Amino acid sequence: MPKIFVPTIMRKHTENRATVEVPGSTVSEVFENFLTSYPTVRDLLRGTDGRLRPHINVFVNGDDIRGLEGEKTGLTDRDEVHVIPAMAGG
Repeated sequence: MPKIFVPTIMRKHTENRATVEVPGSTVSEVFENFLTSYPTVRDLLRGTDGRLRPHINVFVNGDDIRGLEGEKTGLTDRDEVHVIPAMAGG
């Protein structure tokens, strides 16, 4: 199963797990299955319109999904999905 790397800010919603294996053949399917298991992450990951929040960056095996097929990006059982919130501050 693809593995999601959970950022520290979301871990309190995933039983403090840094990684979670989730079934799915696309980024979208993996996220939906992830949110079914951990519904309180939804507000951190998706806006009210259901789309990924603009400050959430997603990488599959090191490649930004914006340069691939977005949430339609295909996944295999050995893929790694990294969720990285944008940093702000000064």
